[in-house]
Amino acid sequence: MAQLLIYGVTGYTGRLVLKEAIAKGLKPIIAGRNLQKTQELALEFGLDFRIFSLDSAETIGSHIRGVNLVLHCAGPFALTARPMMEACLLEKVHYIDITGEIGIMQWAYERDAQAKVAGIMLMCGVGFDLVPTDCVAARLHEQLPDANSLEIGFYMHGGGISHGTMRTMAMNLGNGSFERINHALVPVPLAHKGKTIDFGAHQKFCMSIPWGDLFSAHISTGIGNIVTYTAASKTTYRILKFQGLLNPFFKSRVFKFLFNSYIDKYISGPTQEQNEQGRSYVWGKVSNAKGESKEALLECAESYLLTALCSIHIAKKILDGTFIPGYQTPSMPYGAGLILEIEGSRFLG
Repeated sequence: MAQLLIYGVTGYTGRLVLKEAIAKGLKPIIAGRNLQKTQELALEFGLDFRIFSLDSAETIGSHIRGVNLVLHCAGPFALTARPMMEACLLEKVHYIDITGEIGIMQWAYERDAQAKVAGIMLMCGVGFDLVPTDCVAARLHEQLPDANSLEIGFYMHGGGISHGTMRTMAMNLGNGSFERINHALVPVPLAHKGKTIDFGAHQKFCMSIPWGDLFSAHISTGIGNIVTYTAASKTTYRILKFQGLLNPFFKSRVFKFLFNSYIDKYISGPTQEQNEQGRSYVWGKVSNAKGESKEALLECAESYLLTALCSIHIAKKILDGTFIPGYQTPSMPYGAGLILEIEGSRFLG
């Protein structure tokens, strides 16, 4: 029987992922760095568990040997993803994770040939980052195959933010952003652009950010000009316009210590009620050189719940033998309709 290992189950998102795995009839091995918390979950759900750090691929390899698939949920992924992927390549174990970090996707993409030789699939962003946005990009590209520009925007209605997400934000404070221009990732200031996007019942001001589709959508569609947006207040947008002046402060050890202390004390993640009642909206638009354009609007579950639903849905496909060796974005092996296989997802336009 194909075996799944979930690493990082003691975090907010990892727990949601674990509960969804069990709800779908899976009995994963759970793993992490914290013995007490991991053991408590193992006892609660009657699961096998493993405790190991992510210091080196060789060390990790001995703990994932014999497993068919690793679902990696332990961030910050800038620190954890590479050694786990290296171990999966060495042990010929499929690897998926829930990050949307461009650098990690780039690193995985550069190991496409190794993954093909190993006969395994590497897929980053199997949650809210990047399944819904990647599927919107792929759907629009199907409708306008000669599109040369893509805009993607998203808005979360209700819900909240997790401890892990905030820690990743803390790590990246003081960094800039990117846009995809003529197929190249070009550094630009954070909140470089702003626009109002129609999310159906919600008209929201949005600012440009370095979302993972700047990398993944380029791989999925080949479109050479991409901008990604998230809903934000105009006050936040205006403040970030002066980020260059604030960067020395944002990057200082004192600020990062204080910010992380605040996160540890006050940020725990959305409640179950927020998970169940929140909704996510993704808007996309493609255009071609002739001035033709197509738009799409997707509604789906609250972002953290969606991550659990999507990651386990994809994990089950891989365990059932439905995969393509090498680096893949979510839509490449499973199509633009993948998101519609997830409960509560529908295109509004």
